[in-house]
Order: sequence, then structure tokens, then C-alpha cells
Amino acid sequence: MTHAFLRWMAVATLALVPTWAHAAPSERKPTRSYPFVRIDVGQGRTNGPVETNVVPLWPVRACFGWVVVLRGGDRVVEVTEVQQAPGPTRFTGSGFEITPQSDGTTLKTRMPVIDGKISHAWCVNDADPPGEWRFQIYVDGAFVAEFRFCGIKLPEDQPFKLEDLACRNTAPTT
Repeated sequence: MTHAFLRWMAVATLALVPTWAHAAPSERKPTRSYPFVRIDVGQGRTNGPVETNVVPLWPVRACFGWVVVLRGGDRVVEVTEVQQAPGPTRFTGSGFEITPQSDGTTLKTRMPVIDGKISHAWCVNDADPPGEWRFQIYVDGAFVAEFRFCGIKLPEDQPFKLEDLACRNTAPTT
């Protein structure tokens, strides 16, 4: 997994905010936390981010993450992200602790709340196993959300739409 996607995620999240911010109060949809996936389809093009919890296990090309909506104004909060993989994998990057079994991480960081949202993302690597990936998110020590992704093996040349993929046996995210 890599944090290289984080800059892209911040830009993508901020790009989605202006549409909502300029809508009349009666036109605004309720906000909620959600998982997303983005696929690099080559030549500078991407599929997503799409709100889904299905992640094709394509190293570097597939990235997945979460957005948590918080009450209150813009500020900086202490975020703890506890990640549990379905089995041992290889984590790359810094700023997080890896479990002794190499099947999870704990990231503790300060994160800006921008327009009521915080987010984080990871990209798939070649050691990531298929199955359920779980993320528990804490803000200032309080549990705020859990996300469950299902990593699936999918041939890279098989056409698909992220919106059409589905996970089996995963609980809904909160």
C-alpha cells in the first residue's frame, strides 16, 4: 500500500465540494461518510472516484479510501485509522505501525477538516490478498466510522464498471 494517492484524493474531494456548497439549502443532499475506489486506466485517465467498496486487486492502478463527514467547522483533528487486511501483506510508506502478523496498520495523524470532511486512501500492491479489508476511524479518540472493502481478483483485460461490481458477505459501512 502507498500514500502516493493521498494528494490526488485531497484534490478529488475538494473538487466535489463546490457543487454541494453552492446549492440552495433545500437542494443539498444529506451528507454521510462513504468508501470510494479509483482505477488508473492509463494515459492520465481514471475511472472514479466511485462510491463503492469493491477493489480490484491491481497493483498501483487500483486505490481505495474513505471520506468521513464531521460536524463542526474547519479545524485540525487527531485521526486514528486502524486497518485490518484479510491476511499478511506488504505495507510501504511511513507514519504508521504495522501489526506483528503484517496484516494491519495503525495510523495516527493530525488531519485538516475541510468543508466538514476528512479522508484517506491506500493503493493496492502486488502482495495484497483478496478478501475483506476493514478500516476503523477514530477522531479525537472517539470512534466515528467503519469501512469494509472487499479486494477481488479480476483479470485486467476484462471490461467492467466499478458501479456494477459487488461484494458478498460484507456488512454495510457506517
